[in-house]
Amino acid sequence: MKKMIALFTILTLLIGVFQIPGGVLAEEKPQITLKQAIEVAKTTLSLNTEGFEFNSSYIENQNGFNTWSLSWNKIKPVNENINISVDSKSGEIVSIGWYVPYEQPKSRIPKYTKAEALKAAQEWATKLQGEKFKLTKLRETQNQDYYSKFSDVYAFEFVRMQDGIEVTPNTIMLQLDKNTLKIRNFYMTWDTQSLPDKAKAISLDKAKDLFKSKVGLELSYSFIYDNPNTEPKAVLAYTLKNGNNPIDAISGDILTNMYRMYAGDMGMGGMAEKTASAVPVTPQEQSVLDDNSKYITKEAAEQIFKQYIKLDENTKLERSNLYPGYQNVNATWNLEWKYISADGKLVKNISAQIDAVTKEFKSLYSYNSNGNIEQGNTAVTKEQAKKLAEEFLLKVQPDKFSKSQLRESTNMNGIMPAYQNGYSFNYIRVENGIPCPTNSLSITINEYTGEIIAYNTNWLNITFPAPDKAITLDKAYETLFNNVKFGMEYTYHYPNANDYEKKEIKLAYALENRTILMDANSGNMLNYDGTPAKPAEKLLYTDIKGNKAEDAINTLIEMGILVPENATFAPESNMLQKDLVKLIVNSLQDYYQMPLAKTENQYDSYYTEAIRRKLISENEKNPDAIMTNQDIAKMIVRAMNYGVLAERGNMFTANFKDASKIAPAYKGYMVIAAELGIIPAVNSYVYPTNTITRGDAAEIIVRYLKCETSL
Repeated sequence: MKKMIALFTILTLLIGVFQIPGGVLAEEKPQITLKQAIEVAKTTLSLNTEGFEFNSSYIENQNGFNTWSLSWNKIKPVNENINISVDSKSGEIVSIGWYVPYEQPKSRIPKYTKAEALKAAQEWATKLQGEKFKLTKLRETQNQDYYSKFSDVYAFEFVRMQDGIEVTPNTIMLQLDKNTLKIRNFYMTWDTQSLPDKAKAISLDKAKDLFKSKVGLELSYSFIYDNPNTEPKAVLAYTLKNGNNPIDAISGDILTNMYRMYAGDMGMGGMAEKTASAVPVTPQEQSVLDDNSKYITKEAAEQIFKQYIKLDENTKLERSNLYPGYQNVNATWNLEWKYISADGKLVKNISAQIDAVTKEFKSLYSYNSNGNIEQGNTAVTKEQAKKLAEEFLLKVQPDKFSKSQLRESTNMNGIMPAYQNGYSFNYIRVENGIPCPTNSLSITINEYTGEIIAYNTNWLNITFPAPDKAITLDKAYETLFNNVKFGMEYTYHYPNANDYEKKEIKLAYALENRTILMDANSGNMLNYDGTPAKPAEKLLYTDIKGNKAEDAINTLIEMGILVPENATFAPESNMLQKDLVKLIVNSLQDYYQMPLAKTENQYDSYYTEAIRRKLISENEKNPDAIMTNQDIAKMIVRAMNYGVLAERGNMFTANFKDASKIAPAYKGYMVIAAELGIIPAVNSYVYPTNTITRGDAAEIIVRYLKCETSL
């Protein structure tokens, strides 16, 4: 959530290119005066600014969008900050940032539901940008619920619509306090330039044909990561051949330069040899020692580098690190050389990686502050650079180069660093006659000197499946268009890749998904871990309507604590320990995701986390045990960090009619749970040994989350 709030702040600042203090205006006089801008802000938001310090700036930007930036700050009695931007031409409020301290303690259950907040957000948007808001629709994003779960605000985004088509860069975004529905952040971006005419667009069928010929799918080898603790697996898949660039819906051209919404050092030198120690060595330590005996020395690694790259005698080795490998990747020597001229004007850095086991030259990156020898005509043609690149690769990687082919690409991002004055080439791996685009040899040649300024090897030692059961390319296209949305949208295009101040809006046909991974055998769309990709739909429980726990269950769903995995919840079934652990751990999760389980059992991660947080002990683990009132009381009280008190049972007096039924070890837990209203006494009975249903557990957890107390 902090990232999203920061994003609103950054967007507000990025409206302008330069600022002029209030009262000192640029050549273009604003139609709305500073006084009028203040009146608009205070009237619209009903601001009482008495006791606040006030500052203002006038902000202009190259696209002709000019604003008054207004800021009110107050430190006492509490810190409060209000930042508002007002369009100097229209008088519209285009951004709001309103900070007030988060008050503790608070119930974990918001005072208002998301549905109530949406209604309030729509009212705010109408008040702030009524005419523009009429032209928008709510955009549901995958991250929306995730961010709302871990924050004190609800976030909503409304995207501009034109002739039934999304204008993806133009949005109205709001964040409202969950407990007051007051606005915390608001940002609007809206282009004034005319949009391309939908009536001039090519047909969907024509766009699909262009997609096939200019973007295209190809049968390839890709890698899936089904277990974070093992090496990846190669799969035969259909993937995008030429990236995921949209197609201009008017001209049919491919659009590039798009904007779319979608370790510690291990020094090995300088240590004198020592005689064997009598200190016992563990098997794991011995394994590391055995690995180290395989490693070449720093000096040997440096000599390997110098076999292929000539170094000026003034260029000295400044840093060397040995990094361990992982997932069947060897350890590597990282070497860095540096040269600085006497006058300090010329700085040259070279870094390289050498495999510490196989002696393979893996990568090279070079930086020269001088950049080019001279501006003007290039000294090396592209064909000459290609010849130099292939001569080097044939020398340094003969086996891998023999299994590769040149893949022309307009975008080397993620493969090589961006070099403005270099020719970049990417030779992708080919196995069984099928390309493996994610494995490659990539290289960049300086167009003025012919020097190698970047080189990288990305090549896994892995087994590839035989390509004997793949569906046809035609079937792959049919599957793609049946499962992934391909349609028109308005989006930003940057004609000049080096000038992101100049942009235009294009009407384009585009795939909804950023990446495509289709199992070539089954035709199923896959996730990165190889599991079938499911449509982004929210499952709803069909068996909770009218149940006494319906509201509690829906509350847990809205908070993201309970995520429906099928159509039934079974509210009257017994609550098992494993499912209770999962719910309570989910209720405690902060912004960072819980680590994945190291096994296939989905509950293992939850038990690991529950034991770490001391919700249960290892001895108490009994996944299929049926839970009772005293069981859930114990787990929840520990979740509230009151376990250290509850364990001292003699501190508590249990004035319940059925107190004798409470096991001594549960006495403190039951008293605390009852006093806080989590498991309230009914006619002085708490029924400690009564089993609880899944619906009971949902209600108890909601009551626990509503407790306005914490240590």
